Amino acid sequence: MKRTPFYHQIAATGARIQPVQGWAMPDEFTNAREEHLAVRERVGLSDWASTGEIEIQGRDALSLLQRVIVNDATKMKIGRVLYSTMCKSNGAILSDITVYRFAENRYWVMTAWGSNAANQFVEFDWLKEQAGDLDVSVTDVSAGAALLAVQGPRARDVVAQVTSADLSALPYMHFCEASIASAPRGVVSRTGYTGELGYELVVPAEYSGDLWDALIAAGRSAEMGLLGLKAAFGLRLEKGYIARFDFMDSVTPLEAGLGWTIKFDKGDFVGRAALAEQKRIGVARQLCALALDDDWIPATGNVVLKDDRVVGKVTSGGMGYAVGRPIGLCLVPSEIAEPGIAVQVEAEGMHHPARIAPRAMYDPEGKRLRA
Repeated sequence: MKRTPFYHQIAATGARIQPVQGWAMPDEFTNAREEHLAVRERVGLSDWASTGEIEIQGRDALSLLQRVIVNDATKMKIGRVLYSTMCKSNGAILSDITVYRFAENRYWVMTAWGSNAANQFVEFDWLKEQAGDLDVSVTDVSAGAALLAVQGPRARDVVAQVTSADLSALPYMHFCEASIASAPRGVVSRTGYTGELGYELVVPAEYSGDLWDALIAAGRSAEMGLLGLKAAFGLRLEKGYIARFDFMDSVTPLEAGLGWTIKFDKGDFVGRAALAEQKRIGVARQLCALALDDDWIPATGNVVLKDDRVVGKVTSGGMGYAVGRPIGLCLVPSEIAEPGIAVQVEAEGMHHPARIAPRAMYDPEGKRLRA
């Protein structure tokens, strides 16, 4: 079982630790409701050191990125973060990632539960394969990176106490390099997975203990909570953000509601032909948000029915404490992928009433994360 650099500090809190894709990760510190609302109302701290960081460097670094992502990296300035997907030749999502530009020919690709999962190097292997004879190096630097996320309305108050970065000058989806806690150099990015104002702090792994201690001390006045994966799942579902579970069934960016990330006019990229054809004929299924009308929390694989006929399945589910109901994402035919349409979720022999919901049930305009 793999452990992040923060494992011992987390274990010392008494957190309930569970195996997740080969990692020992905190499922709950107190309870999911309390942790969820701490992020929505104040601030929460979570361990994301299980993510993967892959460095792409060299004369053809941009060429490799343009080949493997559906978005367009040519307009990225240094310090910019770009969200995208990497697809297979049939247009199916291989991974959703964020790209960081550090210098003219140096980038990071950050993954979640991908190249850094147990015995899996999905994105890393894919990038090396696609690099071919390009003048570029692809290096998995995950083992040397310790990452904590600070999310919530008071995140800036907390992070400002541990870094030399000018947070007031750091826009959403940008990053900078600065001292963090005792680390003379680290990365402060204004990103996140919760829909709130948030920062991700990356330091060399040898400084992980000091980073944890510094943030715990800085967060006391803000009543900062510790965030486990159960609450993190509910937070991201309230925003309609995808996880690996949601695109395992050969889902394309167009089916996942990520068509806005595809830049067909940038030139060729892996999966372009298949995606262009799918756009031309239209998508037959869509990834939609799901809101339950009882207290059943849907789970990956639960069947979705319409008028007692199987029409799709739940890809992931959790409790949306800020929206006051169990929620999830589901893959259903396009003709019923409209908010308000009544469906049922079948589980344990019961049919639970539900409805298709707006993709972002919480702060749909994204005002809070851009605050």
